[in-house]
Amino acid sequence: MKKLLLTGLALAGFSLGVFAQGNFWFNLGSFANGLATIEQENMGVNNPWYSGTAGFEVWEMNAAAVPAGFNSLSPSDAYAALTAGWKLEATYANQAFSAGGPNTPPVVQMADVSPAGGNVVVAIAAWNNSSNSWNNFVAGGPMGSPDARRYGVLAFTQSTANYNALPPPPTPLVNWPGQDLVMTPVPEPSIFALAGLGAAALLIFRRRK
Repeated sequence: MKKLLLTGLALAGFSLGVFAQGNFWFNLGSFANGLATIEQENMGVNNPWYSGTAGFEVWEMNAAAVPAGFNSLSPSDAYAALTAGWKLEATYANQAFSAGGPNTPPVVQMADVSPAGGNVVVAIAAWNNSSNSWNNFVAGGPMGSPDARRYGVLAFTQSTANYNALPPPPTPLVNWPGQDLVMTPVPEPSIFALAGLGAAALLIFRRRK
């Protein structure tokens, strides 16, 4: 009897997990902010948004609010933070952007929203070329001119709809922050090498003292 009860509970939990999901429509058309490079951001003009090829990943965390200080992190630190408590839900590579948003806004289906159709925190990790993932972009290909490589991360709260409901209603983007997702230059390997040499020299100097 106990085995049957435990089996039933396990199956119920599995069923809930399977049906825990949500979707939203990533359409930035109604917002006064979007994707921009740091150079565009610093121009001080209205609508300094990115147009061209870009890719982005959609990460999701079942939480009520964006972690404190997350949107102030550097792109590399923010992306590293996504490995703790976040799940990669979708990747959109080689997308055409204009006026700061994708020309064909996708309906993002996220399989890990719990409860199904609940409110979650979403992070967008974006880069400005045709690389097929963030990691491949950071690794350097394809990139064109090294000076043109830009990336950024921005998080916000988002309501979702259960896409297994009938009919499946995509929820519009609702809480894009009142700021642009600013893409900043990717540090080149030479910078990391110099930083490493500096740290090593400092360590040697301290030991000699």
